[in-house]
Amino acid sequence: MLEITVRSSHIDFFGHVNNAKYIEFLEWGRVQMAEDQNIDFLGMVAEGVGPAVVRLEVNYRKESSMGDVLVIDSRAVELKNDKVGILKQTITNKKTGELVCDAVVTYVMFDLRQRKSIPMPESMKKAFPKVS
Repeated sequence: MLEITVRSSHIDFFGHVNNAKYIEFLEWGRVQMAEDQNIDFLGMVAEGVGPAVVRLEVNYRKESSMGDVLVIDSRAVELKNDKVGILKQTITNKKTGELVCDAVVTYVMFDLRQRKSIPMPESMKKAFPKVS
């Protein structure tokens, strides 16, 4: 999990967090999840591979304002055909407990040299629940 305090640079003309900032917050949450699972992104990039988002569904539920503390929770929920990972993410207001935003993220592992999807490395598969 990751906590972010809303700053002035996150606020748009309408006085609340801009929708594009939530996408950035979700990305930070995914990076935090990977770090918490000891997934070495820099090592992957050095090997010429990395995750690439191919679909992002975002639901904006409540406004957030300056000074709000937001909690980003990211969970790996499904691994499809060894190449496609699905994550679910939520952003909640720490003070009120209200759901601010939720998202479903689909990504593939990507060979940075060949420019195509590849099987998920074992180091990333461990983040997903075991299928029985």
